[in-house]
Amino acid sequence: MPSGFLILADGRCLAVRWLYYDQALRAVADSLEGPGPTHDLREWLLTLLPGPDDEEELGYGAWLRSSDQEVIRRHLDVRELAPENRRMFHEAALRAVEQMKLADAKSRDPMLMDCLVHLANMVERANRGEPPLSLSDWIKVEPPTGKRIGPGWNLLPDP
Repeated sequence: MPSGFLILADGRCLAVRWLYYDQALRAVADSLEGPGPTHDLREWLLTLLPGPDDEEELGYGAWLRSSDQEVIRRHLDVRELAPENRRMFHEAALRAVEQMKLADAKSRDPMLMDCLVHLANMVERANRGEPPLSLSDWIKVEPPTGKRIGPGWNLLPDP
């Protein structure tokens, strides 16, 4: 049963078990390279993943960050990121699957590979402008919340 959710810029959703949400998000973060905005986005994405001192699972997917006792849901709505970060996230998701394909076959987790291929397929469809429900793990597109999360918003005017 899915407990981790990645909602892409067009509203389609990748819904997977929390373990694969974490691994996919880490693979996307790891494919962000360079200084500046990509580094800032990478570092921020990594804060959404449990560290060695955190409690990994609280019931249905959420985890507890030990440093501030904040409960973190395994839910990322890319629509809430700054526009440039949405683009970088999509590009990083495509790179993540290519990097996984280049990794040693013995060290690859086939379930993670399937997850990344599915995510990349969703990104490609979103980038082509296909309807979100042409490939989504949800049966409807949830409306965006209008929140602004992650780095980069300070560079843009308030709405």
